[in-house]
Amino acid sequence: MAPKKAAKKAPKKHAKHHEMDRHEGKDLRRAYEHLGRLSALEKHLAAAVVTQIRVLTDLAQASLLSGEKKTAAELLRAGEHLAFASIASPAKATRLSEELEAVVRAEYEHLVEKAGDRWEKHEDERPAAVEGVYESMISAADGAFAKGAYRKALEFARGAEALSHVRGEKKAALRDGSEVKRLKA
Repeated sequence: MAPKKAAKKAPKKHAKHHEMDRHEGKDLRRAYEHLGRLSALEKHLAAAVVTQIRVLTDLAQASLLSGEKKTAAELLRAGEHLAFASIASPAKATRLSEELEAVVRAEYEHLVEKAGDRWEKHEDERPAAVEGVYESMISAADGAFAKGAYRKALEFARGAEALSHVRGEKKAALRDGSEVKRLKA
């Protein structure tokens, strides 16, 4: 007697449809979550940092209006890292094991290298307003890392890495608040 064949499972109805919906909304959800965290952090930030974050949120809003949800999410992710970096302790990290310090150093170098490579590769494909924020974040990351303020350095480096994903017109201008409504958390 031949062994019984395993029963075929019926295909799930609409499985692909649900999967597509989840992925299509991922970047929009990410933007919403980043904006919510930025709103919560804003009262703890210096005016200069808030100004840089507003540049990023204005560009994110414009990106959303033009259907560029991933760009908006990356801009807001960069803003969130900028916010956390600005409130992280500037003090030198103490009591780090050699292993932890090596891992932190490797992660920092990886982030900066990845950001730099992507930044150069797509140099002419991003809004000019992003360049100043990126350069400021890289400079601040290097300064913090040199002082041993590793948490601060890693946040700035992650923010710069997020900005290296941003694409758009080189000449894209920021819109003033009257033309573009700010996202609400």
